[in-house]
Amino acid sequence: MSVNTLPTIAPTLGETSWFIHDRFGLFVHWGLYALPARHEWVRNRERIKNEDYQKYFDHFDPDLYDPQRWACMPSKRG
Repeated sequence: MSVNTLPTIAPTLGETSWFIHDRFGLFVHWGLYALPARHEWVRNRERIKNEDYQKYFDHFDPDLYDPQRWACMPSKRG
């Protein structure tokens, strides 16, 4: 599969009608890989060399890391 080709998505198995009513999902994209602002496989798929990826390590500063607070925020907003 090339980088520009999307994979074929198989249909979801099982009963999924509940999702129409209850749908809510939250995926927190947090980590060093979020700095390039593309996807968590950016280094692998774009074949970024270690020395070129180093700038993200140098810039990454998780001083505001607070997953407990992040998890509470959506529920407080309904």
